[in-house]
Amino acid sequence: MKQLAPNDLLQGRYRIQTLIAQGGMGAVYRAVDERLGNTVALKQTLMSDPALRTAFEREARLLANLHHPALPVVSDHFIEGSGQFLVMQYIPGDDLATLLAARSGPFPLAEVTPWADRLLDALDYLHAQTPPIIHRDLKPQNLKLTPRGEIVLLDFGLAKGQIGATQGSAPSLFGYTPQYAPLEQIQGTGTDPRSDLYAFGATCYQLLTGSAPPDALTRAAALVAGNPDPLRPAHLLNPSLPLALSDLLQTCMAQAPTQRPTSAAALRQAWQAATTQATPATPSNLVNRVPSSAGQPTIAMAREDAPPKPNRLAGITLALIGVVAALVMILALSAVVRIFGSTASSQSGGESRPGPTIVLDLAASTATPLPDAGKSRTMPLPTDATAQIESWAVRITGVSRGNDAWDLLYATNSNNDPPPDGQEYVVVHLRAQALQGSEDNPDLYPQLTGDQRVGYLPVAAVTPHQRPDTYAKDAVFDIDIPYLVVQDEGNLILAVDDLGSFNQAPVFVALDAGASVSVDMSLRDVRPTSLGEDPREPAEIGETVITEDFEVTVLEEIRGEAAYQQLLDANQFNDPPKEGYEYLLARVEVRSLSTKDDTVMVSDSDFYTVIGNAEDIEATIQRYPAVVEPEPKLSHYLYPGGKGSGWITVEIPKDTPEVRLVFEPSFASNELNTRYFVVGD
Repeated sequence: MKQLAPNDLLQGRYRIQTLIAQGGMGAVYRAVDERLGNTVALKQTLMSDPALRTAFEREARLLANLHHPALPVVSDHFIEGSGQFLVMQYIPGDDLATLLAARSGPFPLAEVTPWADRLLDALDYLHAQTPPIIHRDLKPQNLKLTPRGEIVLLDFGLAKGQIGATQGSAPSLFGYTPQYAPLEQIQGTGTDPRSDLYAFGATCYQLLTGSAPPDALTRAAALVAGNPDPLRPAHLLNPSLPLALSDLLQTCMAQAPTQRPTSAAALRQAWQAATTQATPATPSNLVNRVPSSAGQPTIAMAREDAPPKPNRLAGITLALIGVVAALVMILALSAVVRIFGSTASSQSGGESRPGPTIVLDLAASTATPLPDAGKSRTMPLPTDATAQIESWAVRITGVSRGNDAWDLLYATNSNNDPPPDGQEYVVVHLRAQALQGSEDNPDLYPQLTGDQRVGYLPVAAVTPHQRPDTYAKDAVFDIDIPYLVVQDEGNLILAVDDLGSFNQAPVFVALDAGASVSVDMSLRDVRPTSLGEDPREPAEIGETVITEDFEVTVLEEIRGEAAYQQLLDANQFNDPPKEGYEYLLARVEVRSLSTKDDTVMVSDSDFYTVIGNAEDIEATIQRYPAVVEPEPKLSHYLYPGGKGSGWITVEIPKDTPEVRLVFEPSFASNELNTRYFVVGD
């Protein structure tokens, strides 16, 4: 994109002064309207796609008709050269993300409350339009604080003003920001006003705690794996917050839209009630409270006198607390993760329809399974057998793989992404019978595994046959479930499971004839080593450490500007590092040494950094930042012997030697699994 220069004149009236911000698809300039003599913000967007141009024009007209004190005034829209331009009111001041980064801690509640009230009033105004206007990118970076101390909501690049016409099938002008986007937006299954309320909760959570919340997809993946929800209640991070407000923020960030506040107006009233004559979470009355997301009672647990420090020993306590949270939240998650439901209707423009009314003969099969068949990967059911769990009866009707699978997905929806290098699509075709009605039935959520001993979860691709949103007990329909696997992987086996079935084992079905994967019992002979146990004697890049349950190797690292550029290549909306810090990318390989025939999840949340030469190492802990990593990301479900590799991102003090990358798996947070690597030297 050619950058405009100071003194460039557009439309014979807009004189460029300086560049304010720039991204991969556009830029924002401060300019002077020489006809009226006032300062304006000139938003430039480059796009050749006619649909995107039309969307930009629609949003320009949409914004021009809005009038609210917390919204900038839009005065003009024009096309010049290869760019489209939006002329907006120039708002001086810094955004809240910049102001937060410059502080030594979070904003006080007394300061955030009037901002929240003004923002909710603006959202109420937007959502009351016909049709409702959804902002879809609410975050601290898009909230500017004026010299008068009032906030203004900026950047309507994602604003949606036509419900249905822009759900998934219409191209977005800009990408969402993961830490503030709800699950339905990340999955592309359509947004509504409650999606903005999730982002509002995530934004206020960061302003009041100083930490961005984990993204919704990471939270969903953790619960699917049976791990704790990584979203910690706000009052644990900031004990001065009222418990009622902490609960309210959790409710805003419920995974299921139906569990969030019903409207911005209702949330505004709830905020006022939670902050009026509320009791702060002081050490004398503080408890770990996990708000219910499905009408269940709140679970309260006793708490220490101060928030737990994120050190090697505190992780055990957090894991116990998180298990309780996972058990409560799973009820909500089973109602929201609809990968096989509304995706097709929202992205391809059609409706999800059940298959023809048929009767699935659960006893019919050309093969007679052995008594223990289906209980393990060693002895899965044959391909044509029926796999039955408490909520579903499933039979495989076919498998598409490689080019055939990609051709099928592309023909279904051209917006489906091609497989990355070294991977291929596998689409499993199922005939499923729901053993309960949709209101009570957990979502069908099978994993796929093979020679690599990795548990593959379904990917968010649009397929020809989707599970309908609603169905009756004993309804039968066809479902296509897409996966990405290592190219040419053999011994593919489907683990039939659902969301929420912690008390039942999956049923395994062979996709490849004769497929069988057994646990490598030689893993029992692998013994932990002391390499990397002491931060003063860390492991080097390329050295493999052996813990109680894992082998871990840091394969390579990228630091500073090169790391930030790679993050921008991965996602142009990744923010620069905070003042005085720089990014460090590390490619990590992790192998599970467990002999229990089950999966364990490894991800970037299992790593953080400390300063090795500091007097108090734990005081220098830096958790993973809110960025989108390059592919492949480190996010794998590993069976015994399974190995996964990928990129993780950490933020470290700029030009600081003696940085230690710490591996501390969240599911087994103890000294037996904690190891240190030297990075950044």
